[in-house]
Amino acid sequence: MSRSEWPTPITVDPSPLAAPYEPPAPPAPRRPGPVSWVIAAISFVLTLFTTTTLGAGWYLSTRTDVTTDLLPWLGLETIGRVWSDAALLRVGLSFSLPLLFILLCHELGHYLACRYYRVPATPPYFLPVPIGLGTFGAFIRIKAPIRDKKQLFDIGAGGPIAGFLALLPFLLYGIAHSTRATLYVVEDPATSPLSLFVPGKSLAMELATRIFHGGLGPAETLDFHPFALAAWVGLLATALNLIPLGQLDGGHILYSVAGRRQRMVAIPLWLGLATAGILFWRGWIFWCVIVLLMGLRHPPVMNEREPLDRRRLLLALAILVLFVLSFMPVPISIVGVSQ
Repeated sequence: MSRSEWPTPITVDPSPLAAPYEPPAPPAPRRPGPVSWVIAAISFVLTLFTTTTLGAGWYLSTRTDVTTDLLPWLGLETIGRVWSDAALLRVGLSFSLPLLFILLCHELGHYLACRYYRVPATPPYFLPVPIGLGTFGAFIRIKAPIRDKKQLFDIGAGGPIAGFLALLPFLLYGIAHSTRATLYVVEDPATSPLSLFVPGKSLAMELATRIFHGGLGPAETLDFHPFALAAWVGLLATALNLIPLGQLDGGHILYSVAGRRQRMVAIPLWLGLATAGILFWRGWIFWCVIVLLMGLRHPPVMNEREPLDRRRLLLALAILVLFVLSFMPVPISIVGVSQ
């Protein structure tokens, strides 16, 4: 995810006698100072700790062949048990290391595009949290205005493309080494002594499952390898960032393609996301609030007149395919099961 500081757009005299508009030369890239790199390093180490500790319990809570009482928050008991048990620690690292690699590649896609265009940006900052998966992802902060739609597209698209390419080998290896299992779901979860976290289904995971395991029966599921769980989080992060609203990556890309027409579809798209929160998964409501705080309408770039070239328009269609492959109507659910 990337967030920018935007100036007031430059007004260009449209008369035929006006001199052709030449965008100002880009500023010399300011290298991030030592403090930025220290903050980035600390955030990475903290996120490695939280995702390793909580990832062990998360992995066990998705499997049908084991039960666990590890709590999904960063308490002293959870920390002590995971970091004193070699098997649990190995599972936690098998989840956290590929996950952080995927998130890092995503943010480096943005960061390197900024460096290419000499746009100052911070290094990737990770967001550790003491609950759930142990992280809310990562971000960079762009510290200068973006000049035109080409720059905006390349910076916005670099992250999802790099992240998806990074997660693909973990997805394929993880699904190949996951095991088929029978899932006995209880109709009323309140009457079940056991509950199971079920990762949501995306087209990418479904295709990988069919390649390595064929079709699963109605009562069958996969007990995921930790790599597959890390790839699942990567797919979820890709889908969330590619939602075409505001200053999300998808919002950058849509504005690059459609210009100010993006503002015409912002509210209908937001209402569609809110509807998904009512019909499918309550988490989409939370994401609606996040998008509102960021702003539904994308701010203008400095030079809006130059359209995208054909190559980038085709790449935008390919990114739409990535969004479809990654999107999960219900990213996660909890079901009651019988032994």
